[in-house]
Amino acid sequence: MDQKFLKRLISECPLNNFTEDETSAKRHQILDGYLEQFTDFLYKNENQLIEHFWTDYIASSEIVLLQNSKMLRRCFIFLDCAAAIYNYTARKSKSKKNTQIAEHVSVLLQNDLNQYKSILLLAMNGCFNSVIVEYRSLYESFVIGQYLVQNPDLVPVYKDHLQFLRYHLTQLVGNSTLEWDKIHDAYLNKYGQEFSENYGWTKIKIPNKKDRKIGTLVKECNLENSFTVLYKYSSSYVHSSAFSVSTRIDLGQIKIFFQAVMHFIEQEITDYMRESKIPTKDAVIMRNILVFLYLDFEKLAE
Repeated sequence: MDQKFLKRLISECPLNNFTEDETSAKRHQILDGYLEQFTDFLYKNENQLIEHFWTDYIASSEIVLLQNSKMLRRCFIFLDCAAAIYNYTARKSKSKKNTQIAEHVSVLLQNDLNQYKSILLLAMNGCFNSVIVEYRSLYESFVIGQYLVQNPDLVPVYKDHLQFLRYHLTQLVGNSTLEWDKIHDAYLNKYGQEFSENYGWTKIKIPNKKDRKIGTLVKECNLENSFTVLYKYSSSYVHSSAFSVSTRIDLGQIKIFFQAVMHFIEQEITDYMRESKIPTKDAVIMRNILVFLYLDFEKLAE
């Protein structure tokens, strides 16, 4: 909002007395009417305000940061190439009957590419803390995906768990129906009461209830410890503390998070190409495009 316009809005308000007393109710009505006129004016001029929003909140950050940060430009190059490789693979395998794990990795990749794009947009607008927070869900998505790649027989159970949670969460918020309750209970009868837990779908592989957690999946997949360290760091921003509330992050500090996500996407694309049975020549060239970009990004000083 233009500062002069705001100053005018305040000065032209018909009220000057804001003391709470027996006449407050009438004055509240006057103030409400005045502010409704203002908000109505904003809503009627939404289309004209788009240019202001773009200039002040999007384009200004985008231009400055993209011009000054080689790191962000390289992130966009990686995203563009990864999206092109995914689309090429999806088209190449369209006529084939893909396995359940190939279909799962495809959905996972689409979600992760969109989330990677979202953290780039957050970074471009200076929301560096939010980039670190979003890493947590990207990491969990990657770990679950890798665990299912190693245990493809769990994919149907995982899909059932996804459907079950929709009915389960509807029950928790008190918005269920008798028909949905029957479907909900049918899943529990099939898999047991522990199916309602976050990692209940892993029960046939991880019988000990205490071990059904993200850490166990990480160990089973033998993933790099550095990713877990970043996950713990990210978690410190998700949960409220003096650290998460008061610490300010700069652009240079988030490079390692983008680097980790690049690795996740490269691995997921490799899995997708393998499960989709892409010709060897295509797969080798496309994977190494991402590997080259990743290694070049790793060498960046900023």
